[in-house]
Amino acid sequence: MDLTNSEDILTGLMRWVAIDTPTGATETIGTLIDLIAADLEPLGAALERVPGRDGMGDHLIARFAGANGPGVLITSHIDTVCPPGAVAIRRDGDRQYGPGIADMKGGGYLAFSAVRNLLASGTPLPGPVTLIYNSDEEIGSPTSRALIQAEAKKHGAALIPEPARADEVITFRKGRAKYTLDIFGTEAHAGSAFANGRSAISELARAILRLDALTDLSAGTTVNVGRIRGGTEPNVVAGHAACDVDIRFAKDELGAAIDATLRAMASEDRETRIEVSGEIEKPGLGRTEATLSMFKTAHAFNDGLGYALAETSSGGGSDGNFTSAAGVPTLDGLGAIGNDWHSPNEHILIEPLARREALLRKLIHHFAGTRPSGD
Repeated sequence: MDLTNSEDILTGLMRWVAIDTPTGATETIGTLIDLIAADLEPLGAALERVPGRDGMGDHLIARFAGANGPGVLITSHIDTVCPPGAVAIRRDGDRQYGPGIADMKGGGYLAFSAVRNLLASGTPLPGPVTLIYNSDEEIGSPTSRALIQAEAKKHGAALIPEPARADEVITFRKGRAKYTLDIFGTEAHAGSAFANGRSAISELARAILRLDALTDLSAGTTVNVGRIRGGTEPNVVAGHAACDVDIRFAKDELGAAIDATLRAMASEDRETRIEVSGEIEKPGLGRTEATLSMFKTAHAFNDGLGYALAETSSGGGSDGNFTSAAGVPTLDGLGAIGNDWHSPNEHILIEPLARREALLRKLIHHFAGTRPSGD
C-alpha cells in the first residue's frame, strides 16, 4: 500500500480548507458542500443534500451500495470555530496551517480519499458505506444529530475521523451538557432603599459555589461556570444575573444526576428566583467490548503499515457520541494528526496523511463487511 502520497492528499485537502466555513456561515458552507458533492459524484455515490435550518448550513449524505455486509458509517463535520480569516493558510516544513484543517476537514477529506481509492482498486465493497458531512457539530449538532443517528442505525459500525495528536484512536469520550442559570431578584436604589432590594448577583454567587461543589475529579465530572453577567449600575441592587455552565461527565448516569440537581436548584433567598435552561447535548462515547474489538482490528492494521497505534480518550465530544448512543460500535479520532485546533495555530502534520488514509481505507473495507464482535 502506497504511503508516499501525502503531498497529493494535501493538494486535494487544501481545496476544502481554502473555503472558510465557521458554524452558521451558510453561504461558504454551501460552497464547500457544492465542492464535496462534485468530488463525490464521479464515484457513483447516491447524494442527498439536507437543507439547513435554524440558521445552520446544509448537510450532505453520500451513500455507496455494497454487498450484504452490515455496512459502515463515516461522519465528518465541515464547520469550524475561529472567525473568518483568523487562521492564516501557511506551511512550515511538515506543518500545514489552515482553518479547520485538523478539526476536521483533514479527516473528512481522508474519508473521501479512502473511499475513492477503495473503489478505484476494483474490489467490490462488502457492505454499504455512507459518508455524512454535517455543518453544525461545533455547537452540538442540533440540526444534524437526528439524521446522524438514523443513518448510524442502518450500519454495523461507525468511524469518526476527528483529529488525533499522534498515531492513535479514541475509544472513549465524555458526555457534555450546557446550561444557563437566570437569577431574578428585585431592583432598588443601593443607597436610599437597599433593604427593599434582593440582589440577583448575590444569589448567583451563592449558586456558583453550589455548582463548583458538584465537580468530582475522581469520577471524571467537571462543572465549569464559564461566563457570568448581571446588574445595571453600581448604585442599583441587581434585579437580574445569569451564568453559563459547561458540564462534562464520564458516565451517562452521572450526567443525568447532575441534570436533575440543576433543575431542582432553588434560591437560598426565597425572595429571589432561579430559572434553569439547557440540556445534555451529548451522551458519552462508551468504551464497550465492541469498541475495544474495533481498536484491536485498527491496531493490527496499523502494525501492518509499520506504525504502532495507541488507544486514548478525550474530555471533548464529537458526533461519535451520538452514533455510540444509538447503539452502534464506534471508533473515533481516526483523522489527520495535528494540534492546536480551535486556535490561530491549528495545523496538521503532512507526512502521516498517507498512513492515516491507508488505515481508514482498511477499516472501511473491513467493517463494511464484518460487524465488530462484543456488541
